[in-house]
Amino acid sequence: MSPAFAVQPMSPAQGEAWLHFFDHVAFADHPRWASCYCQFPSFDHDHQDWQASTAQDNRARACQRIASGQQTGAVALADGAVIGWCHAGAWRDCRIMDGAPEPLADRLGAITCFVVAPAWRGRGVATALLAQACAQLQAQGFEAVDAWADPAAADAAALHTGPLSMFEAAGFVPLRQVDGRWLMRRPLKAG
Repeated sequence: MSPAFAVQPMSPAQGEAWLHFFDHVAFADHPRWASCYCQFPSFDHDHQDWQASTAQDNRARACQRIASGQQTGAVALADGAVIGWCHAGAWRDCRIMDGAPEPLADRLGAITCFVVAPAWRGRGVATALLAQACAQLQAQGFEAVDAWADPAAADAAALHTGPLSMFEAAGFVPLRQVDGRWLMRRPLKAG
């Protein structure tokens, strides 16, 4: 039986549905994060204060990034509505890696977060988004992909980077532990 949702690369065509998801659905059960609009991973933390960035600032930044094709990742759709999101793109564009020197930086992708609508959790959406994100990164020529996993995460909000078990099942292996979280890596086979 096929799932009642589809996954595909994020594109400007999904912009309105993506914004609706973040405006009304994504953080319905965790409003403290509603102002993020998934801008934290690409935010210039070295030169700007994230705490001073408002929901309006982040939404405007998201609109600009969507229109320019810079808001990269995968979306899950059901009946035309976004029900899930995975932020995935070039490692060098991700501002939240651990700062350790990375000789493969130009050849690495990064997966930084998952957001799944509360009604769709536990139905394979995040796993499908992960598979789509890895396929996209492979198609873009990346040799491997990094992601963070917190083995102590227990609720949906804490699992925003994805559960360790999901990454392990998808072929990711731990590289190093930083502040209790694992940096995981998966090689991507050349197409």
